[in-house]
Formats: sequence, structure tokens, C-alpha cells
Amino acid sequence: MKKDVESFQGTFAENTKTLIKKCHCCGKMAESLKEIERCSTCQKSFLPLKYFEKIHDVHQQYADLFSHVEEIDEKDLIKGLLVLW
Repeated sequence: MKKDVESFQGTFAENTKTLIKKCHCCGKMAESLKEIERCSTCQKSFLPLKYFEKIHDVHQQYADLFSHVEEIDEKDLIKGLLVLW
């Protein structure tokens, strides 16, 4: 675990929020400025946060359902799999 945490340090600017997600299949941790669509290791696809609220807007494309980190609030996160840093 310590090795995973060390690999994330210094990737993004200090004043920018970062979304950190753990894959529920392989355990790989990834960070991004936008919701992650697919695990880079096992290729498991992920649904966007608040998926069942967003799918009712039929005018959006599937890729548009994934939010940027500025649009995500702490209450939207799935505890244990996601964190805003």
C-alpha cells in the first residue's frame, strides 16, 4: 500500500483537486482530474458517479456522464473506492 501512495505524489499541481479511485476487481489505484472510465490494468469498465440520476437525461452521450473533479462533491463518492484529494 505504501508503494501505491508514493507513486501518486507530485503527479498533479498542488492546488488542484484530484480524484483517486481503487479498482474493485484488481485493486489498482488510479488518479485523474475526471472520473475514470476504465481500469488501466484489468480494463474493467466503471459507471459514472450518480449514474442512475444522470441516465434520465437522454440528450447526453455516455462519455459526457463522467464528471470533472470540480463537479464532484464529497457526498457523491463511494466510500472505500473513491477519494478527493
